[in-house]
Formats: sequence, C-alpha cells, structure tokens
Amino acid sequence: MWPVKCKPVAMERIWGGDELKPMFGVKTDRPIGEYWVISAHPNGMSVVDGGPFDGRTLQELVEAHPEAYLGQRAPQKRFPLLVKFIEAHDDLSVQVHPDDAYAQAHEGDAGKTEAWYVLDAPADGKVILGNSFPDRDTYLQAVRDGRVREYLTYRPIRKGDLVFVPSRTLHALLRGTKVLEIQQTSDVTYRVYDWDRVDANGKPRELHVEKAADVIAYGTEPPAPEPVAMVDEPRFDVVRLVSCPYFTIDRVRVRGRSAEVETGVRGNPDCAVVVEGSGHLRCVAEGQEVRLPVKAGDALVIPADVPQYAWEADEALTVIRAFYGSSGP
Repeated sequence: MWPVKCKPVAMERIWGGDELKPMFGVKTDRPIGEYWVISAHPNGMSVVDGGPFDGRTLQELVEAHPEAYLGQRAPQKRFPLLVKFIEAHDDLSVQVHPDDAYAQAHEGDAGKTEAWYVLDAPADGKVILGNSFPDRDTYLQAVRDGRVREYLTYRPIRKGDLVFVPSRTLHALLRGTKVLEIQQTSDVTYRVYDWDRVDANGKPRELHVEKAADVIAYGTEPPAPEPVAMVDEPRFDVVRLVSCPYFTIDRVRVRGRSAEVETGVRGNPDCAVVVEGSGHLRCVAEGQEVRLPVKAGDALVIPADVPQYAWEADEALTVIRAFYGSSGP
C-alpha cells in the first residue's frame, strides 16, 4: 500500500492564535488552537490529500486495508493514535484526561495519555504538570474557594523538549507555547479551572469538577523522560524521546542529503510529521518507487507493508515519528 498524506483539520479554540495558519493554508479571522493532522476520531477525521486514495478518510483506509493501515498489534479497530499541532496564544484550561477504564465506562471513548514535542516556547516557558493536592477533599475545597492555582505544579520547557502526560495527570499548556501532540485516539477532557475567562457570549466554559475528582492522580508529577540516542552517525540521528504502552516517539534529524529508516514496529504503520525543513519521503510501495514532497506541517501514515523508507533533505529536516506496539531501543 501507499504512504498517505493527510489534510489538517483546523479546530477553533478560545485560546488559539494565528501564527500557524500560514503553515496549513488556513484563512479565517477566528482563533485556531489545534490542527488535527492524523486522526481517525469522529470529532475530527483525517482525509487523504492526493495519491491513489485521495479523498478517503483514514478510518476508511483502516477498514478497507487493516493489515497495512492498522497493523498486526493495534489495540483497537480504529487508528489508535491522534496527532495534532497546538498553538496556545493564551493559557489552556487546567484539565485532566481519564484512563481507559474510566473513559470507556463513562464516555464510551478511549482514555488519553499524551506527549508534547515543544516546537516553540517563551524564554521563560513553562507548563502545568502535576499537582500537590493531598486528596480529593482538599481538591474539592480548593475549587469551591477559588484556590486551585495554589496546588499546581509547574515545569520549565524549551524548544525541542518532550513532555510526557500520562492519563490522570493534571496539566495545562500556557501562553506562547506551540507543540506537536501525540496521543491516544480520544477526545475526552475534564476541565478543572479556566482562568475565570468567558467566551464571546460572556459565558464561562463548562467545568467538569466531579469527574475530574474521580480521575486525578493526587499529589503526583510525572517524571521527565530521559532521551536515549539510538543512532550516532554523521548523516543523521534518531533519538527516542519517550516510550509507553500506548506509543513510542522518535525524533529523526537528517543532516546530509538522505537517511534510511526502518518502520518502528515490523507489521505496524508509522506516523511521521515534518516539524522543520523540507524534502522528500522515498520508498517502494506495491513494486513502484514513490517520492513524496514534504515540508513543515506535513503528516503521513506509512503503511505496515513498507518496512523501510528514506528521508531526502532539501534543507535540514526534522521529523517526529510515532508508532504503537512493542519495539526495542
């Protein structure tokens, strides 16, 4: 099967901005906070852009060709990863996502563990990650008293960092931050605090205080993952940024003209997102050589039956690669 490039789905958000619009060719005066670039979730379904499957949705490909676009070790029948660019022109709400068991029981959706690859951040950039609430009662009292901020844990960030956010972790992206987010295919968010702001109609957004109370991991801060260099070679490097039961994320930097990469897990597809530079993806698909032009913002699904492919750089090229299933370092 052929690698497919997906069209971005632009999502208006009260905290969104304008700086990523040119990258995705979006023309609107409304604030755009998220661009879903690989998604099989019904709230923002990816559509193939060009090639033999032009106009087909990612879920249609999964159902028609599961061996190629879902793989042998997928945890569910829909594509299990959702990838998005996020532009936080303003602070996001302080929020938490449930784990699989709670989300399936209460929302009919998957849980949400996610990770952020930081594309840009202010000089003093930070995110909210974790909390110091000792227990549920303290949390609920803080909500009633308007003292949630006193219990939030902050972590400094800079461009190129990877922030891992397991389900049940209280968190928020803050003003001036842009990230590439890789997550489980889920759209369940419980808001705890929204900085006392109101929407265009003068109304505050809905909070989900009680459900959040059910799922918050109290008094916890996730450990920062330690990147491990997988390849040390003059032309390019591949660095493993994080690996968890739901996904593995690598950063691929091409320093010369080209670099070959093997699929993350044999028998499963790769997701690849260009975050810097431009060039081509080259591979053999169905007996034919394929050479797709790529630039920053492009997102591709590389099918499982393409076990090896190459990145050709027109200029310094950085790609974030994500996959699911077990893989050694």
